Amino acid sequence: MNNDILSRYGMPLLPACFLLLAFTLFFYPVLFEGNTFFFRDIHHFAYPMKLALARIWAAGEWPYWYPNLFQGTPLMSLMHPGVFYPPSIFFLLKDFSFAFSAYFLFHHLVLMFSVYALCRYWERSIPASLCASLTALLGGYFLSLAAVYNQFQSAIWFPLILLMWQKFMAEGRMKYFCGAVVFLTFQVLGGGPENAIFSVLLIYAHSLYLVKNEDRLKGFKNKTLAIFALVSLALAFSALQWLPTYYLLKETGRSAGIAYSASTIWALEPGAFLGLFLPENSTQFLAQDGVQMGYFVQSIYMGIVPLFLLFTCLMVGREQKTIRFWLIVFGVGVFFALGNSNPLYFLFYDWVPVFSMFRYPQKFFFLCAYALVFLSGWTLDRFIEGIINNKTEMKKTLFALLITAMGVTAVQGIYVNRGGIETLGILMVLAFGIFSLHLKKINRSGFFSLLLLLMLMDLMGKNSMLVPLIDKEFYTDPPPIARQLQGTADSFRVYSGMLRVKEKAPFSDSSEDKAEIATFQFAHPSYNLLSVQLATRDQVYPNLGAIHGLAYIDGYATMMLKNSAVWYRSFIMSDIPKKKRVLKRSNVKYWVTQEDEQLPSDLYPRGIKKVRLFEDALPRAFLVGESRQVSEAELLDVYYDEMFNPLAQVLLTEPVEMKTEKPFSGQVEKIKYGPNRVSIATHQNEEGFLVLLDNWFPGWKVEVDGKSQRIYQANLFYRGVKLGPGNHKIEFSYEPVGLKRGIVISSGAFILLLILLFKPGRTYETG
Repeated sequence: MNNDILSRYGMPLLPACFLLLAFTLFFYPVLFEGNTFFFRDIHHFAYPMKLALARIWAAGEWPYWYPNLFQGTPLMSLMHPGVFYPPSIFFLLKDFSFAFSAYFLFHHLVLMFSVYALCRYWERSIPASLCASLTALLGGYFLSLAAVYNQFQSAIWFPLILLMWQKFMAEGRMKYFCGAVVFLTFQVLGGGPENAIFSVLLIYAHSLYLVKNEDRLKGFKNKTLAIFALVSLALAFSALQWLPTYYLLKETGRSAGIAYSASTIWALEPGAFLGLFLPENSTQFLAQDGVQMGYFVQSIYMGIVPLFLLFTCLMVGREQKTIRFWLIVFGVGVFFALGNSNPLYFLFYDWVPVFSMFRYPQKFFFLCAYALVFLSGWTLDRFIEGIINNKTEMKKTLFALLITAMGVTAVQGIYVNRGGIETLGILMVLAFGIFSLHLKKINRSGFFSLLLLLMLMDLMGKNSMLVPLIDKEFYTDPPPIARQLQGTADSFRVYSGMLRVKEKAPFSDSSEDKAEIATFQFAHPSYNLLSVQLATRDQVYPNLGAIHGLAYIDGYATMMLKNSAVWYRSFIMSDIPKKKRVLKRSNVKYWVTQEDEQLPSDLYPRGIKKVRLFEDALPRAFLVGESRQVSEAELLDVYYDEMFNPLAQVLLTEPVEMKTEKPFSGQVEKIKYGPNRVSIATHQNEEGFLVLLDNWFPGWKVEVDGKSQRIYQANLFYRGVKLGPGNHKIEFSYEPVGLKRGIVISSGAFILLLILLFKPGRTYETG
């Protein structure tokens, strides 16, 4: 009886316990020491925007608009905040710090267990499946990509999509088809539509290339139609997200695609592939002076054992179509990850439309990473047989091990600080294990135990610092400047940074610019990355200060509105007096300078910067009695002209008749912000305009005393409403363009999925 229970429950539980143990050891500081994730996009985008979701949901609303950046910008339509992404339900929890850490840990767990489940479905042994899961959990690609969180949270769903699709192919059951649709939808909603494209292409190629006689779904036509149905349903199911994003794209600089030079930023240099043998030393990399963030994926190191298995696949096992398939996938990933280092890449940019929409070719390396993960699962059982029973294959395996060791030695010779001695030691122990297995000195279980131990030592040692952690108080305790300015978001904006005498448009490669940059760097010694990250908090740079109730004139976003780009270009091209005027006329009252208010001390080791006040900054909302028609080409010059009085006139690109009999007077008596809305109470004696210094953007509507009115584009960037004499209550409200249509389409897709899932006879027949 006890043996039956052990065989039924103990065997599946033991691998799960092993994986959970590895997971717990790796994320121990997050689980038990109060640390959490930060660095790069995590604290620029993830924390502020996820906190915005939590706060707005707590108020019983949907987070469509983000007023704290760029004088107001869409939130849900940006896609990467993940408003409709199902795992965002973590942020309904009251303890946001716990929810934030749990959110990231959940995705690592999904990746780890889905890879294990997929390998077991492929009938790989438990140890081989564990090796693949460890590679996925601890591989440097997946960990470093967590810093660019929307790509990571989208990529991790691929194993489940492939698992559901293969089960559908084999059994024809609609529940598996519906599962593939749901997980593909997760990829889209997670903010990585390019990952969804990769997934579809991979499962399509997988189903065509790896044909099995027992598959229920057969034939090129049937498989193509099934893929078309999968994509169509996933697009319909996620329409409530991508339709508003589509309309948002029209208001950004990415609507017509990205220039080739911008699209290929952060392509993998050929020399970067040396990182497959030995990664850069990530130990304390944040504290090393002079280190810069010139990468998208920080490390492509997936482990020395998976790399050894890759070389072994090239010598042994190529007769298996599955191994050949993942080798091809690895090659395809390398081809595209090289970006502009690949002379053929521009052909895809020119001829494949989606290529011009996305940046950072390094993200294609996720194909290589998954190839190494699945080769680890597929090849280990095959090689164990060869090592035990075939002397020739054993020699080829050892030769692959020698090639790997030679590669490690060569990289160690070039980069002496990469820790190659430990890696060579692991390879030597692995060689000893291969000899012992061949000579039958150890059995399969002993060899696999040794292999798992070596993988844990290697990956934990090399990758433990790739995703930096910090005490959660980094977010929860406001720095001195944030405490000083906290709660000003609804009245005035903040600008943090230098006002340089001369600035150029971004992305300039002129020799003059390079000389200026070199001079600046010589005069200002390089700081380490940790000090830079801490400065973003202490000096309340956007976007982090938004969590403390600050509103910014600028910020960071994956897609910048055209209006915001025009404002930014105008600002940086101005001299200092005009820069100050631009800030004042953009509702900026608080300028966080680079001057020290308080020098560094034990209490504040980075000091406290001085905050200068613009006492004559324009209020957030005000009334004017005149309108003036100006062409769009001249509008900015007029608005920022020293002689122009924005409190007397509003600038429009069309004529608007104003009826006045006496001098205009009026005032804004009350302004109140809520999620996706602004309420304003006014009083005036004649016709005039209310000017609200928030971004004009399609989707905003206004009611004046309960009646719909038109919103004019005032002073190029802002919202203007024409008002008659008297007291008025003005209500602005925002709903993303395309949302209602998207909800209808997504609801229809959901109903169709339920019908497919529960209708009788729900097995796909090929006829």
